[in-house]
Amino acid sequence: MKRIATLPLLAMVGIGFAGLLTPATAFAADSEVAPAVLISGLSAGLVACIGVLVYRRTLGLLLTAQYGALLAVYLAFQHREALAGGTSICNISALLNCNAVNTSRYAEIGGVPIALVGLAFYVAVAWLALSAFRGSAPRAAAMIMVLSVGAVGYDVFLAYASYKIPALCLICAATWGVNVLLLVGSTLESRSVSPVDALKEHAVPTLIIGLAGLIIGVLAYQTGGPTAPGATAAGSSGPATLNLASLYEQPVGTITLDGTEPMKGDPNAAYTFVEWADFQCPHCATMFPVIEQLLAENKDIKAYFRHYPISGSCNRFVDGVRHENSCQAAAAAECARIQGRFWELASQMFANPDYLGKDDLRFMAEQVGLEPKAFEACMQDPTTAQAIVADVEGGGTAQISGTPAIFLKGAFGDQWVRVIGGKEAIETILNASRSGQPLPPPPPPNPDR
Repeated sequence: MKRIATLPLLAMVGIGFAGLLTPATAFAADSEVAPAVLISGLSAGLVACIGVLVYRRTLGLLLTAQYGALLAVYLAFQHREALAGGTSICNISALLNCNAVNTSRYAEIGGVPIALVGLAFYVAVAWLALSAFRGSAPRAAAMIMVLSVGAVGYDVFLAYASYKIPALCLICAATWGVNVLLLVGSTLESRSVSPVDALKEHAVPTLIIGLAGLIIGVLAYQTGGPTAPGATAAGSSGPATLNLASLYEQPVGTITLDGTEPMKGDPNAAYTFVEWADFQCPHCATMFPVIEQLLAENKDIKAYFRHYPISGSCNRFVDGVRHENSCQAAAAAECARIQGRFWELASQMFANPDYLGKDDLRFMAEQVGLEPKAFEACMQDPTTAQAIVADVEGGGTAQISGTPAIFLKGAFGDQWVRVIGGKEAIETILNASRSGQPLPPPPPPNPDR
């Protein structure tokens, strides 16, 4: 009987590991079926964890923690990939989009990806679950329960953050399910054990194990993992040897400038960037300091900024009001440009995308030194709204499909190319161009991008 009982357990563990491997194997799947494969795999992993928890709770807690750890590892390196301009199997639509979540300001705590904090949590829980499995079940399980209460509470905040972005990361959502299972399983296993007793016995070693997991995770994140296609390897000073043409493409439309755009850098710089952006766009908030850093580090580039609010209130190419404050934020930036403080106010607004109401904008305008009465008059001036519409129409001429949309001129003479990727991709293109290395011709635009 004992041997027969192990069969369903082994089957459930096998299904679990199949679920764990699915996010990785889905990369090789056809693009049309990959989302279904991903969702099926994530669901299979959770179902397997439930099955093992029902069969034997301590073993189920261990498997569930391992599942969470694997998802956290993927999310950590996907965070790095997204910041470098890469993509993810989880980018299914505008709303189901791991990159949008993983490059938002909610994706880090003190500069550390929250996925690595999650990894430290799962390592600690796995250690506790192993202790429970070996015999000290109630108190170790009670310690898991204490940790899981905090994890589930933080997941509620992350769910709210996803609503604010707005986008949902399916793999992140799977970790929320993992945390709920850990909470339920540990609560059932700990029975009447006092959390205080559990803390006395397990708090210090759990903290040490968690910190060790965090340190190892941070070191691995900083020294290895994926980068954007064609990006320069860490520590390399030369151009990338990968496919440079994967970092840029032909524009869909025509890139135009009307001469009123705020510009930063040397007017005679060899390379010109123009970016269409929205002050409530998480990706734009990530790219703004990247562009500023590139301008500070490279004297041969200049950058122009053009508005493209994702709101039908001032953008005829957008249905509905997706970013409710984006139009007035763009107007505030235009008024700051008139007073010579565009970049200062833009930096403030990108750093505070949830605080772009009228009173917030007035406060930030004062903080960067704008004259209050002139600012108020400018905000009411019809020509300010017309300037925003002119930028939007320029985006329509360029046929951009979202923000940020970044274009470069100089690497191919007067020909504009759309840049695909972040700082590493931009530096790779510039380094290759500066070195005189022949650049592959820009490929046609990708209609799915």
